[in-house]
Amino acid sequence: MIELTVDEFEQNLDDYMDRIEAGEKFLIRQPDGRAVVAVPAGELSPLIGDDSEDAWYNMMTDHDDAP
Repeated sequence: MIELTVDEFEQNLDDYMDRIEAGEKFLIRQPDGRAVVAVPAGELSPLIGDDSEDAWYNMMTDHDDAP
């Protein structure tokens, strides 16, 4: 997995999107150290399963672990 800064990703967005669609994976690092992963959508399908969009929304919002 290739690590990029947000600025690098944004400056070459079209190129990186083409590369992601072709199967490459990137870790995109924010200035504060947080990061996200950019992967082809097909690789997320096994993780998503059959849950509906509403189920995903509820899973991400209906919890009490935040301050």
